[in-house]
This record gives sequence, C-alpha cells and structure tokens, in this order.
Amino acid sequence: MLSIPGVGPRKTLDLISKFNSLDNIFSAGYKDLTRIPGIKDKIARSILNDPDEDLIAGQSKLIEKFQVNMVTLWDDSYPEQLKQIYDPPIALFCRGNIDLLSTDSLGMVGTRTPTAYGKDVSKEFSRDLAQRGLTIVSGAAKGIDSYAHEACLNAKGSTIAVLGNGVDRVYPAENRSLYDKIAKNGLLISEFLMGSKPDAQNFPRRNRIISGLSLGTIVIEAAERSGSLISAYFALDQNREVFSVPGPVNSRQSRGTNLLIKQGAKLVESVDDILEELGGKYKMGSSQGQQELLLAADPAETALLEHLSNTEGVHIDDLSILAGQTTFALLGTLLQLEMKGLIQQLPGKYFKRRF
Repeated sequence: MLSIPGVGPRKTLDLISKFNSLDNIFSAGYKDLTRIPGIKDKIARSILNDPDEDLIAGQSKLIEKFQVNMVTLWDDSYPEQLKQIYDPPIALFCRGNIDLLSTDSLGMVGTRTPTAYGKDVSKEFSRDLAQRGLTIVSGAAKGIDSYAHEACLNAKGSTIAVLGNGVDRVYPAENRSLYDKIAKNGLLISEFLMGSKPDAQNFPRRNRIISGLSLGTIVIEAAERSGSLISAYFALDQNREVFSVPGPVNSRQSRGTNLLIKQGAKLVESVDDILEELGGKYKMGSSQGQQELLLAADPAETALLEHLSNTEGVHIDDLSILAGQTTFALLGTLLQLEMKGLIQQLPGKYFKRRF
C-alpha cells in the first residue's frame, strides 16, 4: 500500500476497517473497492494490479544495505504515542536504535535561520532535557533542528530524527555528519519508501509524526508562516502540549512563537517550565547522563565544581580566590565545563552548577 499513489495512512486504515486485513483488500473486487469513499477508478486499479517486483527488490536491497528495520502499525515495537493520532503512519523505516520508539519524547522545532539567541536556547533546552532522560525528537533540518540533535548527542542523550525523505538519503547534504551520528547513537525514521526524495509535500506529513511521537512540542523561533507552526498545530490537534519560547517583538524569527503564546501555548523560559507541565516526573535526582558527565570531568574541572553551588551563582572573582587561580586561568576550565553542560554562566560573570 505504501507505493500506491493516492493511498495514504487514513485511506489504508479505512480500507482495513472495511475489509479486515491487507490480504482481503488486495483480493477484493473492483466494485467493492470503489464503494469506499475516496477510492476512485485509478486507485482501485492500482490496488488490483500485480505487485511491482522491481520496486520490492529495490526496497529490499536498500533496507539491507542501510541496516533498516521496518516497524508496522501492528508490531509491538510501534510507538504507542503515535498510534493515538488520527492518521498514524502504516509503517516506519527505522535506521538506528528502535528501542527509542518506546521512550518518553519531546519534539523541538524552529526556524532554519535562527538568531544567536535561538541557537543558545535550542542547545541549552535540548541538553538539559536529554540529561533528564527525555528523548529529543526533531526533523534534522538546518537551524534549530540540527542544534537540538547535536546538543542532545553531545550530552550523551537520545534523539530521534523524523525525515521527509527516505532514511537512506541525506537532506540537507551538509548534515551528512549529523545523520551518521544519529544513525549510530540515535534513530532516523521515515514513513517514506527508501530512496524517496525530500519533496515539499512530504514535510507537513513529517511534522505530524514529530508531534505525534512526543508528549509535547517546543517551538524555538519561528516565522508567522512556517513548518514549525504546522508542527505546533498538529500537536494541538493531537491533544499534546505546545511549549513556545518567547522572543523580541521586533524579531521576525519570533513572530510565530509569540503568536502561539497569544493563542494559548505554554510560555516557557526554562526547562523547569516544561518539566512542571509534565507533572514533575523528570525532576528527581540526576540522570544517568549527568552522572556520566560528572565522572568524565578531569581533576581540574572536578576541583572547580566543588566551589560551585546549584542554587546560586558565584562571581568569577570570588571563584578565583576559592580556587587559588587567576581569573584568566579559570576561563578555559569554565568554558569546558559549560560546553559539557555541567555549569551555567549567569549575567555579570556569575557561575553555578546545573545539578
């Protein structure tokens, strides 16, 4: 059914509801098929045609080459969250760790041309949520998507990239390194056949999967008309949370996020705002990823961490006295700790531990 033009997930489910199984659909008569709303002559004839053996062979070859697992709507490994939407994908082509399909996830989307503010927020939110055990779901596009995936992977977290093309293709081409990292340490998924190109009409369909997999979707910088807002509206239709990061009123990239807030999206200024909305389930203690980061700190970093608190900031001048080092000597260590997500720099050159 995946290769028949005009037969999407909803029509497939309608057909299965009428005929009880895929086998019964393919053995049905022409008249029985055309009685189904939306099944016209051309679609009915396509269903009744003999299978395209060349297409099947080509798909099988690519699936084997890229070590892809195909998860159907009827498999135990199909994500429960996704089953609940109106038009769940009939099948998912999965490249990477399919166990991530059963994890608690949050979608993170935004503009392809973020400001420095958007970049920083996406990296910080992704890292902090990953360290609390949440899987970050995005679309592997330029901009916010890429920063979210990268920050999650750098924090030793779990990430899923939902593609608008086949999982064997890289789009945009500059993200090849990111694709390879996600395939190795996360999960690439798509409902589109192997070899499918990134056609424009694929991306709204991709967006409903991002929101459908997730407990909620976080929007970080988006124009008034953008794919990110489509993801947010899908999330609303799917009865999922929508979190929007506010931005400057004179920023084009923030017009969409500010609009969402006007329309009732949850305004979020920190990860804690998101976790509070999820019921506090993810606030307990340090995650395994955080513990691993602490263990990875070198002796100089560990010594500096002992002088920092996770409740209030310490000024760099005071830290210099406590550590017995010049402020210049401290800057390199502080930068490394910040990059690892272990500390946060506050305004005025104050620093504090993240946990």
